[in-house]
Amino acid sequence: MSDDKIKVGLIGLGSIAQRGILPHTFQDDARTKIDAVAVCDAVPGRAEATAEKWVWRDAYVDYDEMLARADIDAVLIATPIPLHYRQIMAALEAGKHVYTQKTMTTRLEEANDIVALAARKGLTVCASPGEMLRAPYPQMKEAIQKGLIGRPYWSLAGMQSGGHEYEAFRKEGDVLSNVDPTWYYKKGGGPVYDMTVYCLHEMTGILGPAKRVQAMSGIGLPVRTWKGKDIEVEMDDNTHITIDFGDALFGFAYGANCRGGPIPRIAIFGSEGCVYADRPGGGGGPRAVITGPKVPGGEMDLDLPGMPYRVGPHLEIGEAHGYADIMHFVDCLRTGTKPIPSAEHARHVVEIIDRAYQSARDGRAYDLTTTF
Repeated sequence: MSDDKIKVGLIGLGSIAQRGILPHTFQDDARTKIDAVAVCDAVPGRAEATAEKWVWRDAYVDYDEMLARADIDAVLIATPIPLHYRQIMAALEAGKHVYTQKTMTTRLEEANDIVALAARKGLTVCASPGEMLRAPYPQMKEAIQKGLIGRPYWSLAGMQSGGHEYEAFRKEGDVLSNVDPTWYYKKGGGPVYDMTVYCLHEMTGILGPAKRVQAMSGIGLPVRTWKGKDIEVEMDDNTHITIDFGDALFGFAYGANCRGGPIPRIAIFGSEGCVYADRPGGGGGPRAVITGPKVPGGEMDLDLPGMPYRVGPHLEIGEAHGYADIMHFVDCLRTGTKPIPSAEHARHVVEIIDRAYQSARDGRAYDLTTTF
């Protein structure tokens, strides 16, 4: 494509869109690259209210109608995770490039379909989360490649939070913020697809593709409550995955809907040192520390650049990492380059998760078949 604006449609106008994608893409610098053509949501009235508030041209309730009628080059997908596969495939069949929120899909077979169809159609798929686009993960990888921790032995990474029913955004009653979190506790939801996916992209981005997985998983709280309504939990909310990268290099990743504590976002331990990262969004922003005899004084903070595209008003708007992924996708379309958060990397993470759940059911380890 040329340097002209990319004409986009956005499907899924819930929490991520309202708190992040829409306010970011409303800003002047984003609108120099994006032509905000169409928004779509199945909830009656939500697309129209969104288009009016955030100045998008057209509003749709039906996704297939948007694909058929709207003059768009690309689709941004921010719907619940179980809907992604069908929506990505429909967009590709319609000849549209695709950006999708995490997780790209929930099953390896579906991810294989997406990669194959995109290749056959000559279309670009950019799949969040783009962890290797931003600090501290490329800097951690470079420190390891320089031998600053010696031979890597193992890695720890994970995320946990109380649950989406506690989000302040969802407590209001208007059509834009009254976003029901029930889907999150049904099949295709849960903390691994929603949160641990970040950690798996980080771990594999730094250490490379995994070879084998084994896991334990289950449901801790069988019932959740949102606005006085009980939600029967059908998806595991407590999952722990052991990952074999080969050559006696291992990883451990977890995702749980429980309260968190003072645990690093990701840590990699080596024969002569350790490099670890604090949770993003903490005091002072992202921070990565390397320890060991090969660094001055035995401990050193890595020099971390700011997040791409997070400038000006974007510093004050939430979900900046998702906006950075979208603008990276847009710039890749404008320049004809392949996105770093590729469909192939996302497929590998999907396989890790898919096989981890299978392992938890069967009580055995599973070899992985994909790479990136």
